[in-house]
Amino acid sequence: MKHYIHLLFDLDDTLWNFKENSKEALQNIFDDYQLQRYYRTFEDYFSYFEEHNKALWNLYGQQKITKEFLSAERFLAPLRPFGIVNSSLASEMGSAYLDRCAEKTMVMPHAHETLRYLSEKYQLSIISNGFEEVQYRKIERSGLATFFSAIFLSENIGHHKPDTAFFSQVLKDLSASPKECMVIGDNFQTDIVGAMNAGIDQVFYNPDHHDEPIDSPKPTYTIDDLALLMNIL
Repeated sequence: MKHYIHLLFDLDDTLWNFKENSKEALQNIFDDYQLQRYYRTFEDYFSYFEEHNKALWNLYGQQKITKEFLSAERFLAPLRPFGIVNSSLASEMGSAYLDRCAEKTMVMPHAHETLRYLSEKYQLSIISNGFEEVQYRKIERSGLATFFSAIFLSENIGHHKPDTAFFSQVLKDLSASPKECMVIGDNFQTDIVGAMNAGIDQVFYNPDHHDEPIDSPKPTYTIDDLALLMNIL
């Protein structure tokens, strides 16, 4: 077993249950803004939103669009088919959504007990592409803050995962070498390939058992339950 010192955790859908928390927040927005005027059901709206949101986050991760564009466009896109092109309304909805998200506290299964165990043996950090104004609040309200000595956000670093410049800056700030670190994340491209390219070992957290890309190298470890980290580490 290699001697790791630092464990670098992705936040959304690795520790904080983004899928469920975000859906609840979107239900709040759907109700608050009476979007049933346009969509027969919330599920119809949610499907449309998710498709566009995923595409926008891919572009944001490649630094092809700005945070401001993403925040507004993901709410404007579902309204555009109904002739609504109100950018101010979309921006307002985007801010309300982030506020709602920050109130949600559901974490991934076994997150707290696993972090409690690991924090006694390693130095834990969070590495995230998420927005600064909401990530800190999510971490605090969901009871995760106590386990982490450092939080690294892409908009503060100036580079996004999977850019090697992001990981290089994290290593520099931690005064750590790649071999002293392990990245744990659920996004194969952003977390796992990003860590590979930076020379850092990885744990691919894959609770939904998604197929790994055919041509990609195998992660150092693959798990479907965070509790399994206690066996590995």
